[in-house]
Amino acid sequence: MNEGSLNYVITYSLELRNFLSSVSWEAINTALLPPAMNLKLSRPLWIPTLMETPVLVAFIVAAHGQEVNAVVDGRVEVGPVLEAIEPRDEERRGGLELGVVVAAAYNTNIYLSSTDATADMIYRVGPLIAYTQGDSKAGEGGYIRVAYQPTGVLYADQQSNNRIDQSAGLEAGWKGKISKLSYKGAARNLGDATADTGTQTERTELENEVRAAWLAREKVSLEIAAGGWQTRYDNPSLVNSGRYYGEVAVRYAYSPKTEVGVFYQAGRLKIDGADSQTIQQVAGSFDWQPREKISFKIDAGAEVRKSGGGSTTNPVVNARFDWTPREGTRVFMTAYQRQDVSALNEGQIYEVKGVTAGISQRLGGNWAASLDAGYEEASYIPDSSTGALSREDKIWFVRPALNYQFSDQFDASVFYEASEDDSTDSDFGYDAAVTGVELNFKF
Repeated sequence: MNEGSLNYVITYSLELRNFLSSVSWEAINTALLPPAMNLKLSRPLWIPTLMETPVLVAFIVAAHGQEVNAVVDGRVEVGPVLEAIEPRDEERRGGLELGVVVAAAYNTNIYLSSTDATADMIYRVGPLIAYTQGDSKAGEGGYIRVAYQPTGVLYADQQSNNRIDQSAGLEAGWKGKISKLSYKGAARNLGDATADTGTQTERTELENEVRAAWLAREKVSLEIAAGGWQTRYDNPSLVNSGRYYGEVAVRYAYSPKTEVGVFYQAGRLKIDGADSQTIQQVAGSFDWQPREKISFKIDAGAEVRKSGGGSTTNPVVNARFDWTPREGTRVFMTAYQRQDVSALNEGQIYEVKGVTAGISQRLGGNWAASLDAGYEEASYIPDSSTGALSREDKIWFVRPALNYQFSDQFDASVFYEASEDDSTDSDFGYDAAVTGVELNFKF
């Protein structure tokens, strides 16, 4: 692949944005990429502010395709690209980082089909560029962390599915003695299959949040935040959606190891072709680290949704437990419950709840092993106004992996992942297995 064809301008003005919107990207794909590769470039991503006003910075983003580095169903997030580029050693706090991920995997069901599974060999190449300056957790002053990763996804047989996924993330802010101002943004352009749609789905996902914190008293801090997210699909038959919100919070540091808090969030959910929903959420938070090697965090509360003439109240939970029983061993568990928006049936709402767990163990020499597993239930709420029927998906996955660390700059892994979606709708659900190898280089 010609690296020059992947050089994009990621900062542009509103006028340039309007110009780019009129560009024929099919023509650009043809001009920049050899037809034999069957690769498709996505248009530059436009990151809106909360009220859809223009900003001057945009990201063209990327992430791993599910076909190679799969998760439960596309609903459970692997995490933003910023988390993937954390320095492996504590001494590397700043500067430029370059790397690349090369992977090959055999997937028994690349479309997550319920009736006609298609297998293929998939190759992935994802160069990474990241820059870090300052420390967001300690000290005072400004900090910034930015990362960008395009990922070429190539199919051995189904070459019409070849594409370039993209992911970018930005975190920046300033810290003083009693105040802090921060921004977090992420953007992804993906084309992997999801359990919600039951097929490969090209989409753009955007997230933004601005947060300010003030230490009002010795142990009491006040926070105010505003943010939003948006998901847009290339397929016009799928439903776009987005949400913007404002939040206020109070946190109390009971001790150096324990923090409690309460927050209130209000916002609006917009769904193309459907009534908007007003959402209010009240929740408490508990962050506890009784020992250096044990930490537990939970946010839990209730959410009220109003749409048309009715309203519903639903629980919301997000919890995580981490434990390092001894050097070389790490254990984690997560649990979550929330409501999401489907890309089908005029934006049908569904409730998601699930758990994940994992363990990693350093073996003799440079070897390490890990085992991750999870279970999720997605319950689609029937809607008589749109004709959307009820549907329930029960999804599980298990993923063992073996890693060898050749050096600080190079490691290799072999992995296997089995997953299944038992759906009450015969048009959905799947069985899939992925077996592959992944190489990670840092320069």
